[in-house]
Amino acid sequence: MIIRLVMLAAFVAITAALAMPESLQSWVLASFVLATAALVVAIFPSSTSLGLSKLLRPGLVAVLVAPALWMALQAVPMPMGTFGNPIWATASAALNESLAEIVTVDTRATMVSLSQYCAVLAAALLTAVIALDRYRAAQVLHILLSIATIATAMWFRKETTGIAGPDGSTVAVLGVLLSCATAIRALDQLRRHSRPGTIAPAPLPALFAAIIAMILCLAALLSRANSTAIVSALLGSGILLSVFAIRRWFLGLWGTAGIFATAAIFSIASITVIPFKTNTDLTIALSTSSQIATERMLQDVAPAGSGAGASAVLLPIYRDVGTGATRERPTAAAAIVIDMGWAFLCGLVIIAMLGACTLVRRSLSRAYDYVYPALGAGASIALTILAFADHGILGLGASLLVAALFGLAFAQSLPGAGRDAISAEWKAPSERMAGPAPAPLPKFASSLNAIWPRAALMLLGIALIMQAVWTVPPEWYLGGQSSLSTALSTIAPWPYGISKPVSVAAAREDLSLRGEARSGWDSAPAADEQKTDSPAASKAFARALRSSPLRGDIWLLLAAASKHNLAESSTAAMLKMSWYTAPNELDLLPLRLSIALATDAVLRDFEFRDLIKRDVSIVVTHQPIVSPVLAAAYRSASADGKVYLESLISELDPSYLDKIHARNSRQGSR
Repeated sequence: MIIRLVMLAAFVAITAALAMPESLQSWVLASFVLATAALVVAIFPSSTSLGLSKLLRPGLVAVLVAPALWMALQAVPMPMGTFGNPIWATASAALNESLAEIVTVDTRATMVSLSQYCAVLAAALLTAVIALDRYRAAQVLHILLSIATIATAMWFRKETTGIAGPDGSTVAVLGVLLSCATAIRALDQLRRHSRPGTIAPAPLPALFAAIIAMILCLAALLSRANSTAIVSALLGSGILLSVFAIRRWFLGLWGTAGIFATAAIFSIASITVIPFKTNTDLTIALSTSSQIATERMLQDVAPAGSGAGASAVLLPIYRDVGTGATRERPTAAAAIVIDMGWAFLCGLVIIAMLGACTLVRRSLSRAYDYVYPALGAGASIALTILAFADHGILGLGASLLVAALFGLAFAQSLPGAGRDAISAEWKAPSERMAGPAPAPLPKFASSLNAIWPRAALMLLGIALIMQAVWTVPPEWYLGGQSSLSTALSTIAPWPYGISKPVSVAAAREDLSLRGEARSGWDSAPAADEQKTDSPAASKAFARALRSSPLRGDIWLLLAAASKHNLAESSTAAMLKMSWYTAPNELDLLPLRLSIALATDAVLRDFEFRDLIKRDVSIVVTHQPIVSPVLAAAYRSASADGKVYLESLISELDPSYLDKIHARNSRQGSR
């Protein structure tokens, strides 16, 4: 009964992660469900502990722990001048307080990535616990196929950022592999079904369902995915078919070598179909989408990486002006290099290849149920190729599905009586007697083997709950103060369909610009701006920047909140950090120009003058749709600021200067 509840919880978490848009809320839900299931397995003893201890060998444990350990080390203070990122020294000077140098550029993003990895690890271990029994392993295979097929059908019907949107091609590839494995298992059952004395469920329904699922997933790949995803699905299926051919006809050593040689030739021929990009980084060579900002980030990669989750934080700095955040997503391989370093990616690829070889060897050594480790081997090959083409495998839903698949593959990769004893009541007496009994272990060793997997699951469950509770408050990511969330959420719509700005002050300026057409707006934004100017808001912004120093929007809000409380030099330092950390964010231009043109210390600095000129040039020449913001900046500017802005606009567009004067005249006559 407990195992069935754990099975239900694990698959509810995977389904919810695929069905919901990827967000902090979906991650918290999946974490709570997986943590509860892990604690249930750890608290209530069962024979699964001994089977799991046999599966988790020291080498595999080291491979699973290494990524979490490296992510944790990235958030640990480093000695000065070693692997610490220079952004911390710059932020320390701007905030006028001492900040420790660490590897990651955003400790909160790194902690969220660590939490997601813990959730993935929990999904893999829970699936392994369930699939230690061969009968439940078949149920897991069918459930995973159902989840992948439904998610692919939703993606095939409408590609969105919600239901299997960014992870759609990855889920479709996994659907092809799962359907191929289900079909092979059904064919193998058909071959043994007529033997006297065997009792097995009729395999025809599973075979028909697998064929339908394969057709649907292949149709989705052919219509929506690129050629790399199609080739990766074919290569992964080729591994499964090769193992099936060897096991079906018992070809011996030379026959096995011939099958694998044929598969290698087919693989090389298939790879030639993939369009490789030349004169670009290897990690984005297979991507068919624009990766301009990603290539810039890869040129600045540190040996130790920039911290787990840093690629999403760094992307706004490197992308071009006016490019939306959703238009470019680094490939999974590129994101891993940016976050964790080149050495980590190379080690990951080597481990994936070694894991595929190990699973193939174990598959060929199994008397029955060889399809599960072969499925894991095919997935290792397919996902490694897919990582160099898109970002899908790093999504929450896809990563949980991948974890469940590998948990199933490794759980059924080693034969042993301990695994089959998990639900002996499901087995026929003849099957329970089959196979030699293992040699008895010493009492202490047997107790240790049964206890340590439960202790590991308990620690993992507790860690997931603590991480989820830590991230539940909506203010956590931005500093933990309600004033901050109010300042970021209570914002009027930005005109002409542009994405909304991140400051209340910008919203107030926008309202004044649109006052001629809409004079019935209430005064709530102005009241919110007063909240933003309070010392409590400044403390909240500073607290957020101590862990996320690359948040250009928060630097700007801090400069706006403290311009009446701090010296102009401090405001100028914070404003400069906003320019350096968010140079191309159009949403920040209104408030940033208003503060800069109203601060004399900024206008006296030649570097700031160049930065102001760049923003004004972007507004006037490149983004005329947001040019009304200059009128608001002109009204709030100091005398020197108005003179400098007039000189800049007269150089770029003299006719627009007359529009600003006319607009200000109408505003002043009211």
